[in-house]
Amino acid sequence: MAQQKTTFGGVDILRFLAAVMVMFYHYGFWVWAFPEGVSARATGGVPPHPEIGGLVQFGWVGVQIFFVISGFVIAFSAEHSTPLRFFEARVKRLAPAVWICAPVTAMVLLMVDLSWPTDAVIRLVRTALFVPFNPWVDSVYWTLGIEIAFYAIVWVLLRLGRFDLMEAVAIALGAISTLFWCLYFPFDWSDLAEARWLDLALVHHGCFFATGVLFWLMRFKAVTPTRLVFCALFLAGGVLQIISAVDVRSVKVEAAMPYAPPIVLFLAAMALMAWSLRLNLSWSGWRRIGLMTYPLYLIHDVVGAALLGALVRAGVPYLLSMMVVGATMIAASWLVAIEAEPRIRLLLDHTIFRYRLRAA
Repeated sequence: MAQQKTTFGGVDILRFLAAVMVMFYHYGFWVWAFPEGVSARATGGVPPHPEIGGLVQFGWVGVQIFFVISGFVIAFSAEHSTPLRFFEARVKRLAPAVWICAPVTAMVLLMVDLSWPTDAVIRLVRTALFVPFNPWVDSVYWTLGIEIAFYAIVWVLLRLGRFDLMEAVAIALGAISTLFWCLYFPFDWSDLAEARWLDLALVHHGCFFATGVLFWLMRFKAVTPTRLVFCALFLAGGVLQIISAVDVRSVKVEAAMPYAPPIVLFLAAMALMAWSLRLNLSWSGWRRIGLMTYPLYLIHDVVGAALLGALVRAGVPYLLSMMVVGATMIAASWLVAIEAEPRIRLLLDHTIFRYRLRAA
C-alpha cells in the first residue's frame, strides 16, 4: 500500500522531456531531411535547416526512454493489482487519448490531401482498434503495439498468479533482446532492423523494458550485484539498438549520422531517472505534466507538421514557427489530458466497466 502511494515526479519530468525531444526532432529535422515521411508531406514542403537539425536530430531516442519508463511504471503498478484491474487500467490509459487524437489527425490528413475519405476512415478504424500493423493515421502509432505486447506479458503473469516471476521474465526478455543485438552486426541482419514481427515479439526493444523492470526492483526491493550486472548488460543491448537505429536513419536521409550523441543522451537520461527515483518530487503538478506526454506524442506529428508548414509558407521564421507549433501542441495535449480524457474514462466506467460500479 505504501508503494502505491509513491509518486515519481522525476519520471514524469523525464517522460515529458522525452516527448518534447521527439516532437522537436520531427519539426527541426525529420520534416525536411526525410521528404517521403508522413510529417514531411503534411508540411507541404519546408526548406532544409541543417543548423537547427544538428541540434535536434537525435531526439528520436526519446522513444527508447519511453520504453524504459514503461517497464518501470508497469511493473510498479501491476505488483498489487489483479488481472481485471490491470486490464481496465491499461484500457483507460491507452484508449481515450487515441480516440481523441486519431480523429483529429485523420481530419488533418484529409485537409492536406494526404488521404481520401475511404482511406482516412480505414486508417482511423485500425488506429482506434489498436491494430498492430500499418496503416494508421500517423506513423507514431507504431509504438503502441510494442507497449501492448509488454502489457500482455505482465497480464499473463497476473492471470497465472505468478507476478513473483516478473524479474525472471524481464531478465529472459532482456537477454533475448540483447543477444539479438549482439548478433545483429556480425551476421549483418540489417534487413531485420525494422521487421514488425520482431517489434511485436519485443526482440528489438525488450532490453529497454527489462531495464525499467530492474530499476523498479532496485528501487523497491534491493540493489544486488546480479541486478546491477543485468541492468548494465541490458543498457549495453539498448546502446546496440540505438546504433542500429542510427544506421537506419542514415540510410533514409542519405547522410551519415554520428553514433555518440544519441547514446550519450540515452545513458544520461537513464542516470537521471535512477537518480530521480531517490528524490521526493511529490508535487501533483509533475503528475499532470506526465499525463500530457501520451497525447502530446500522439497528436504532435501530422497535426503539428501541417501547422508548421502553414506558418513557414506564411513567412514566419522557421525557428519561431517551431516554437509556436510546439507550444500549441503542448497546450492541446494539456487539454486532452486534463479535460477530454477524464470524460472518456468516465464514459468507460458507465459502459464497458460498469460491473465495477455495480460491485461498489
